Amino acid sequence: MASRLTNQATDTASDLLPGTGRHRTMLFPRRRTTPRTARGFVAATLTEWGETSRLDDMRLCTSELVTNAVLHGAPVGRLVLVRVESLDAELRIEVHDGGENRPTQRVPEESAVDGRGLLIVAVTADSWGVKERTGPGKCVWAVFDRANSWAAPLPPHTTGPQGDAS
Repeated sequence: MASRLTNQATDTASDLLPGTGRHRTMLFPRRRTTPRTARGFVAATLTEWGETSRLDDMRLCTSELVTNAVLHGAPVGRLVLVRVESLDAELRIEVHDGGENRPTQRVPEESAVDGRGLLIVAVTADSWGVKERTGPGKCVWAVFDRANSWAAPLPPHTTGPQGDAS
């Protein structure tokens, strides 16, 4: 990946990485509409790949991570890169921006209107974190383990009174 997020490429790129799985990336402008557009990109990619068991969770985390990148990470005039990756054991969403400040999870006041994004990611994804990039900026990621992707079967539904039928 280039060391800077620039305005050079804004189309999706799909690659098959030998031995690691699939990934697709897309660059987005730093705009208020970017979280919605990024959610659509992630949903379309995962649907195309047949990876829909936790689609709502992944869309939610994408929205929160991209919103943080747009509001706090990407400098004016820079882009936000979103990467979706399908690996053997997990699905991964990465959001790269050119900002140097590392996000931190906090506990906002009950009446606060913001500050809950990383809390939402922490309880929705199986794990998340921040890693350095080559060059400026950071990558904030969320992982969804395949082992946790399937809902437990519901107990059989019964009607009528419970107890002995003697």
